[in-house]
Amino acid sequence: MHIEDIFEDLEAQFAAESIRKLRDNFTDNARAIELRTASLMPRELIAPIIGVDFMAGLDAVNPIWHIFPMRTIFRVVFHSEGDPQLPKLRNFALDFAGILKTLPTPCSIRWRIAGADDFVRSGQLHSVTTNLLFIYTDTQPGVSPSRPIAVPIAALEQLSIESVDNLNGDF
Repeated sequence: MHIEDIFEDLEAQFAAESIRKLRDNFTDNARAIELRTASLMPRELIAPIIGVDFMAGLDAVNPIWHIFPMRTIFRVVFHSEGDPQLPKLRNFALDFAGILKTLPTPCSIRWRIAGADDFVRSGQLHSVTTNLLFIYTDTQPGVSPSRPIAVPIAALEQLSIESVDNLNGDF
């Protein structure tokens, strides 16, 4: 190894550490976040998670996990006050598709597609690939459809996991 390579590696480590310290000044001890997107009123989430390209958390009122791609979020407020029993903010090295692959299937979900409409759909998540969610939708009461629909992950504005029994507060 050359001495130049050693110095470049040390400089990269120093730069990464200073970015982490700057972020930690604002997010340290955060136990809740308040998110705003273009189509939603502010939403408070507890036990927050920051991933590579998403933010998630448990609804403050209902037992529902909400996951938002970063591209849809335009404001985040970090709250450190509140119940000390709540988990602090966690950082995951997973992207949006990666966290979706960790979900137990089948599970009840609601999703919103990016765009002008505020229409929220619901169904049962069957499986996840790198780019698609395969979902059985509720077409008629008591009758399950023969095939799932495919929803592109890149088109999602929000995904909510309605049943958190299997998650135990973790992804």
